Amino acid sequence: MPLPQDNHASGNLELGIVIVHYNTSEDLHRCLESIFAHPPACSFGVTVVDNASTDPGLAEVRTRFTGVDWILNRQNTGYAKGCNRGLAAHPAEWYLVLNPDIVVHPGALDALLACGRSHPRAGVIGPQLLNEDGTIQESCRRFYTLRTLLLRRTFLGRIFPRSEVVKRHLMRDFDHLSVQPVDWVLGGCILVSHRALERTGPMDERFFLYFEDVDWCYRMWQAGCEVLYTPDARFLHRHRRTSATGKLNRSFWLHLASLISFYEKWGLLVWLIKRWRDPLLMLMFWLTDLAALAGGFCLAYLVRRLGGPWFNQPLFPFAEYAPLLVYSLLLATVVFWSSGRYAAGALRAGRTVVADLQRAGTIFVLVLASTYLGHMDVISRAVLLIFLPILVVGVLGTRRFLQGIRQRLERGNLALERTLLAGSEVRIAGWLKDCGDLTGDGVDPVGYVCACPGSGTLPPLGNGRIPWLGRPAELPEVVRRYRASQVVIWSEADADPESLRLWGTLRGMGVRLRWMTEQAWLLAAGERAEVFGGALGVVRGSGQSRLFRSALRRLMDLAAGSVLAIPCGVLRLGERMRGDRGSRAVEKSVVLRDPWGRNPRVVIAYTADGRVRPLVRQWGLVQALLTGRITLWGTFSLADGLHWREPDPESKLAFWRGEPAPCALWGGPARDHDSGELGPWRRFWMRPGELETDIAAGSGENPDTGNNKVDEP
Repeated sequence: MPLPQDNHASGNLELGIVIVHYNTSEDLHRCLESIFAHPPACSFGVTVVDNASTDPGLAEVRTRFTGVDWILNRQNTGYAKGCNRGLAAHPAEWYLVLNPDIVVHPGALDALLACGRSHPRAGVIGPQLLNEDGTIQESCRRFYTLRTLLLRRTFLGRIFPRSEVVKRHLMRDFDHLSVQPVDWVLGGCILVSHRALERTGPMDERFFLYFEDVDWCYRMWQAGCEVLYTPDARFLHRHRRTSATGKLNRSFWLHLASLISFYEKWGLLVWLIKRWRDPLLMLMFWLTDLAALAGGFCLAYLVRRLGGPWFNQPLFPFAEYAPLLVYSLLLATVVFWSSGRYAAGALRAGRTVVADLQRAGTIFVLVLASTYLGHMDVISRAVLLIFLPILVVGVLGTRRFLQGIRQRLERGNLALERTLLAGSEVRIAGWLKDCGDLTGDGVDPVGYVCACPGSGTLPPLGNGRIPWLGRPAELPEVVRRYRASQVVIWSEADADPESLRLWGTLRGMGVRLRWMTEQAWLLAAGERAEVFGGALGVVRGSGQSRLFRSALRRLMDLAAGSVLAIPCGVLRLGERMRGDRGSRAVEKSVVLRDPWGRNPRVVIAYTADGRVRPLVRQWGLVQALLTGRITLWGTFSLADGLHWREPDPESKLAFWRGEPAPCALWGGPARDHDSGELGPWRRFWMRPGELETDIAAGSGENPDTGNNKVDEP
């Protein structure tokens, strides 16, 4: 839902009051009456968004309050969507979101606005809410934890009614008579600044009812805005809490659905699962295929057994078929993996029927041929012929089954990939205008990152739904803060060395990178072209599909480090026992600025004249190898980490083809001055990592290391 433009300086309202109503006309009448009885001392307007109420008293309220702007929805669109429609109705400096069961006390609106003006960092301000008997309502809360949920939403709350966890969540230890920042406030009565709306965007419409206020306050804190509680403004609130009555009514299920949506959006575990979604989806796809094929083979055997009277040959026990079943599953695995069935994005690909039929036919022909070549007389060919159509249905059906689950989850906003947009503001705005609903692409755009002159901010894009979240250099931090697993980029991938370092840092974090620019060289580097949001782009996978290769490299590093640790440890101990370590060796602690943003610290040993010691004398490097800070071999050597500058075209291509990995003891091209002096094996052994000796010489500063920190141990 679009936000109003910030042009209040040219005559727009100072306060816009938004009320979302559904079948509570008596409460709505009392709320509106209190607003006009105790109006603020500034220009204001009231908008009521009705979500298709069937309450007969609504017509009388509309007749009574003709000065109110009425928005009548044809269906119940939910609280968040109704609120956003009210926010977009009129531009204002401040917005007051009210539930119909709120009653305004004299002077409350002015006190609330005064608090907002005196706290410029405040994005959301919650007043003191009172029960009908005059007691203070627990309207400010700490964010939910797992223990809070168990004690508030399950039978455990009845067993432990006085739990300290619940008391902390409800902030019963809080001074409700002072203005203080809090985690979140009840959305029944909150004041929101237009400036904060531009930083965070409107309410998230995935929340039909409940948790939209928790999510909004969470995003306020993420965007650098405060959430305040003030007792200086008081409102009466007839709070019913129908979701917590213990009854399995519609309100309870809506609350549960919103709770699931909130943790799907912000939960750390869910974020990690989304970051590893490619290998997890491939694993699920593969296991589903194996289950379908195994079930189909058993079904074919059962059909043959039931049709025994129509066959002349006897049917052997199923145990005789077990080796063939295992062979068929292994064969299917090889065929599926080699033909790209489990490639990244395979579950989103269209027009795959022909390819799947070819895969099923290949598997069947190879299985049938193996029975003849192996002279397997025990095998009934009728079982295989019955298995053929079941195999075809299974190969086609598993894809459709998983695609249906994915689409259902995405329509329910439960499996969307949180995505940041980065690059030119104009190009992002144009793409958002044409891309339509991104849910079909499985995308949840959380905001955009763009260069901003000075210390100001940029306006939200996409009709106010996509807020500005920071500058390009802040991308890694924004990714962590907003739990993003994909970045869509409108800039050149090789623009400058700093940009290349930035992309390397994001790749090291396991983030998927997607360029919406025409860069053919990325295709040459192994990326794939995809249509995304209606436009053609290039996508760089997160690299998590190569888990086997990474695990193998780590095992080899551990093995090599363990072998090297024995002679290295013995020689180091001997030096210490002789007491001549200081005269024979110098150790320097170096921070490697690798292309992936990991920047590990390693200790390097040198001789007294400044030359790198042999590998068996490098105890610090052996330790780094064992702990995973460096690797045995890879695309970039330790020297690359020390001397990394703007790469040449060959190195740039190697950078994109390689996967994020630590700097290597043996990797990358040899230095020009080393060529011919030492062979590759001797250089690896005598000068591990091709490190330069000028680090050890002089005062400990290396003019060639750029920002790499070199210091004494």
